[in-house]
Formats: sequence, C-alpha cells, structure tokens
Amino acid sequence: MEDIVSKPRLAIIGGGNIANFHCDAFKKAGFDLSHAAGSKNSKNIVSFGKKHSIKNVFLDPFDILKNHEEWDVILLSTPTDKNFDYLDSIIELQKPALIEKPVWTDPQHLSRFKKNDYPQIRVAYNRRFYSTIQNARTFIINEKAVHARMELPEVVTPKGNYTGVLLNSSHGIDLLLYLFEDLQILNVNHFNNDAGRIILLKSKHGAIVNLTMNWNSPSNFMINIEGLAKKLEIKPFEDSKIFQGMQVIEPTDDLPLRRYIPKEIESISSYPSRNQLVKPGFLEQALEMKEIFKGKNPKISASLYDAFKVQKLLEQILG
Repeated sequence: MEDIVSKPRLAIIGGGNIANFHCDAFKKAGFDLSHAAGSKNSKNIVSFGKKHSIKNVFLDPFDILKNHEEWDVILLSTPTDKNFDYLDSIIELQKPALIEKPVWTDPQHLSRFKKNDYPQIRVAYNRRFYSTIQNARTFIINEKAVHARMELPEVVTPKGNYTGVLLNSSHGIDLLLYLFEDLQILNVNHFNNDAGRIILLKSKHGAIVNLTMNWNSPSNFMINIEGLAKKLEIKPFEDSKIFQGMQVIEPTDDLPLRRYIPKEIESISSYPSRNQLVKPGFLEQALEMKEIFKGKNPKISASLYDAFKVQKLLEQILG
C-alpha cells in the first residue's frame, strides 16, 4: 500500500455535496485529505472535516492559500458565483488544481484564458472520463464519416431563467466539443413558448450535429452517433450501445407482424460496480490530477480555455 508520507496532499475549498463525492474519489486515488475550508464562515465545514478525517480545517479559505506549502493539489468546489473569489490566487500558486465546472457562466470572465494557459488547472467536467464517452471518441475516429444527434433536456423555470442551462447543460456542450472539437453554429431555431432550442452545428472535420435542447421535457440525455454502417447510442450519459444491422423477428400467433429491430453488437456502462462505489468519472478524474502532480500532461480533463468555449457556445445558442 502506498505510504502516507508519499501520498499527495489535497486541500479542499468547499464542503457541499459535490465536494463529498470528490473526497471519496481522491481518497480512492491515493490522496491524503489534509486541509479543508468552506466558503467563508461556512457552518458545515467542521462536520465535513470530521466526516473525511481532515486534520486542518479553516473557516477562511484564504488561510488554506496562505499555508500552500503544506499541501500539493487543491480542489475548488464552491458555488459557481464564488469561484473567482479564489481562482486568481490559486493560479498564482502554480500548483495543480481542480475547479468545479462550469467555473463561471459569463464567457467574458473566461475570455482571458487562452488555449495553452495554465495546464495544471483543470475543470471538473467529469463525464469526459466515462467509458461510454471514451468509447464514443474511438467510434468517431474509427468510423471517420459520422453525423450525430443530441437531446439535452433541462429544467427552465420560470420561463427565461437560463441558470440551469448555463450550469448543467454545460456538461452536454462540453461533451460535444470534446467529441467533435471546435463546432460552428449553422442555424439556431427557438421553440414556441421558449420551450428550448434546436441547433445545427458542424465540426471542422465535416461532422453535422443536430442538438435539441428540450427544456422541461420528461426526457433523459441522449446522443446518437451514426457511422456508415454502425450506430452508437448513449442514453443516459452512463450507458451506451452499438448497433449494426437489423434483426428480423418473424410473425407469431401472439403477434402476427414481422418486426425489425436494430441488432446490438456491443454495450458499455459507466455505472459504478459494487466494489467501486464512486460517482462515475470522479475516480478517473482524481487519478489524472495525481498524474499532473507527478509532472505528467493532462490527457482527458478540460482546461480553463475549454470552460470558456462551453460558455461562449451557450451564449451564442441562447442569443
């Protein structure tokens, strides 16, 4: 077992529900949870520290930043509107950091980040790490010529309040950009009663993507990626299937109709197993942060520039 002295030391700013999931993942990845603080004067940070056996608990997050020599990697998991209270100070330390998505919802605040800026600062778009998404990237590479359709539902209430879209639909937009790289908007149509958007996009490699944002619909996330002879379906984020060909089911006495059903040839799940009950994508994300701490380059995680691209595309879609 990895000796505790050699474990990278994690500092945490934020003690909410998502931070709990991160703690489980970082512990599994071999980190020592050494420091924690909630948002300034947080009432629950002491109980959070006890729950995760964190020895150094502060009421003021800036006390963690002042004691930066005592830790190696930092997690910023505060409410989105608090992130910029600490982000610049974290950047100045030049240490590996994981910032909870979407970092900020105004692209103007993120526009100063360029493509290769601050490679040690990563954004927690954990669904990139799902085996379903990694398999989709491989599918796109192997199939070469593809087109896709995504459904991205979200609760929008009251009408015109797009907070949930900016905070949560950012996951789906990031996945599109991750899978297809830069995307150009060809057309945006508004549904009646501001019930959503339907957007046509094109990648630099020529892939056409049809994105339906069906707000307040009793729907789950879905993406279909069509190759020349195969189709990959992800629904929801955690489950995917690949189909090729059609299965013909002949009529029977009970059902006197011939049926044609897509033939499933492969399935992948990102749901955790009983032996690894960690929120999907979080462990792999923590393991990549460990590699960054060791001096390796990030391979999957999103950058601050990626966070900017997500919010910029959402701004163009919402209009």
